[in-house]
Amino acid sequence: MKKYILILAAAAITGGVSAQKNKVVSAYNYDKAFTRSGKCKEIVSGVEAINMAIEHDQTKNWAKTWYYRGNLYFKILASKDNECKVIDLDALDKCTDSYLKALVLNFDDSELKKLDLQKEDGSDLIKFSAALKNNPRLDDDSYTDKILGRKIPGLAGEYANQGISKFGSKDYKGAQEDFGKSMLLSQLTGRLDTMLMYNTALASEYAQDYENAKLVYNELIMMKYNVDGAGPDLYKSMSKIYKKEENNEKAVEYISQGRMAYPDDNSLLVLELEGFLQSGNNDQALANLNTGITNDPTNAVLYFARGTVYENLKDQDNAVADYKKAIELNPDYYDASFNLGAYYFNSGADKINQSNKLPLSKVKEYDAFKAEAKKYFEAAVPHIATAHRIKPGDGATGDMLINLYTQTGQYEKAKEVRAKFE
Repeated sequence: MKKYILILAAAAITGGVSAQKNKVVSAYNYDKAFTRSGKCKEIVSGVEAINMAIEHDQTKNWAKTWYYRGNLYFKILASKDNECKVIDLDALDKCTDSYLKALVLNFDDSELKKLDLQKEDGSDLIKFSAALKNNPRLDDDSYTDKILGRKIPGLAGEYANQGISKFGSKDYKGAQEDFGKSMLLSQLTGRLDTMLMYNTALASEYAQDYENAKLVYNELIMMKYNVDGAGPDLYKSMSKIYKKEENNEKAVEYISQGRMAYPDDNSLLVLELEGFLQSGNNDQALANLNTGITNDPTNAVLYFARGTVYENLKDQDNAVADYKKAIELNPDYYDASFNLGAYYFNSGADKINQSNKLPLSKVKEYDAFKAEAKKYFEAAVPHIATAHRIKPGDGATGDMLINLYTQTGQYEKAKEVRAKFE
């Protein structure tokens, strides 16, 4: 009796294996039926069959099982029929996972079958690439060739497009993950997409995953990436990240490196200039601005900045000339108009202060100081009036204009401006 029980048990096991093998074959047949008919129900039946096969101990480790599964989900992705597309909204991930599983299970070597191509440190991906170069024995060469040659590039593109969409909707973490998957798939085919790397770094930065952002930005810097003129942005992003991490030394270092790599880039020049101005290094700031103006002689901002540096260096004539040039280039430049007007106003105020220090007997000298002061105040009026027109609600500008109108005897105008703030 015991012998018969064992025979029946063996028959039951064999029947189970056969049934699961039939599921794999059925999935293949449903795939082919869909290709012929285009009916979504064929895909539904195929997915149902193959998902049973991946759960069974006898068929879940077959490369064939996962390859057929990948093909079915690929059909869902590629279909233009919305009825097919909604069969499984996670088709992209399931398709990708299936093909990656098929690639490693296709190896004859039992150790290579254990590789995890999505391992975070990338070590198994490196082992996989090295193994392929050694022409390993495979269960079916066509699986690997078709997955890497035809399927993976399309999946990489799908993830990239999905990442772009998520980035646009400000789902930066989701975009980072999708760009990362696209990069992984591209690397499997031996292709390094530097623009995709840049998108990954940018998404990582926006997602505040600064370690990954720095890692990828640095790789791009080493590769001298400059697609669409983005090279300088790599250094600016690195500097910005280090500033957020309160590492000002490294932030300045990257701007300096960027200036060496792209000496004609004015955006880097201006950032370096800000550092010089904050540290009081006016001579270096002046040198930077001279270079910037040579590169971009119609940039009003650069002339304004150089004007402020000249003021710091007490070179008033050059300061005035640069403020005037900035206004010439941009007549509605508030800061340049205000600074030039303030220079004249302060110069007039200095003359008033000097006159007030004179003894009463120095009438002639007193009158001379007052006359000089009035000239400065008159010179200041049009510039502060322009600044007030550009920013009519600014109290400091309004107060200075009222003072100037009063000093120059234009009392009605002073009254009009004062009324705006009452």
